Amino acid sequence: MATVSRYATVKTANLADDVVIGAFSYVGPEVTIGPGCVIEDNVTITGRTTLGEDNHVFPMAVIGSPAVEGDDGVCEIGQANRIREHVTIASGADGPTRIAHDCLIMIGTKIGGFASIGSHVVLANFTTVGSRAVLEDYVRGSAFPVVNDGVTVGAYSFMKGYSHIDRDAPPFAMLEGDPYRVRGINTHNLQQCGFGQDDIRDLKRAYREVYDGNRRQPNRRVLDRMLANGELSQLVRQAVEVIAKEVPSE
Repeated sequence: MATVSRYATVKTANLADDVVIGAFSYVGPEVTIGPGCVIEDNVTITGRTTLGEDNHVFPMAVIGSPAVEGDDGVCEIGQANRIREHVTIASGADGPTRIAHDCLIMIGTKIGGFASIGSHVVLANFTTVGSRAVLEDYVRGSAFPVVNDGVTVGAYSFMKGYSHIDRDAPPFAMLEGDPYRVRGINTHNLQQCGFGQDDIRDLKRAYREVYDGNRRQPNRRVLDRMLANGELSQLVRQAVEVIAKEVPSE
């Protein structure tokens, strides 16, 4: 049987047997919480929200509140996520807000409705993720970046502190500035994730050519030349194809 503080308000029966819910927390009637979850004191979980296994939600977090008052939205949290203090995750009215697995969402982060966060993502303090934004797997960030509504941040990228991601960002990149520029390859993260030195070297060379001294606007001619090259590595081709989608043809 779930362990629920006498000072908590829990209106759902959809709790796994080993769930722990702390004092002064509120869990709404349409919430489902899976095995191994710990909901600490003063947490609010509302709306049509589902938490998978082994999630840990820290004090003052709010999950599943509607982005617009009156919307009946959905929020889906995967497995083994750590959602720290004062995080706000809005539910999605046009589609579910999703957080996949093994993410660390740090203090004060705000995630908009219908946003999608991949697996193994780390968002540092006071990150803002707009509604309908997409952060792919292994995206990392320093404090205070802003991701605009509807923007996609490519896998394995790193958002430096106070960066403003105002348009779709490529995978594997270091993103810095307001508005952001590509400052190279996210070498440290790629190494930690098991990428080989040859792949990292090829990506560095490709990004150096594509951005050609202009770290904001890629060189379309270089992109076209690379796309026509049948000998590109799989990772480089993946990156070039993503970047090319955002650059008008000449």
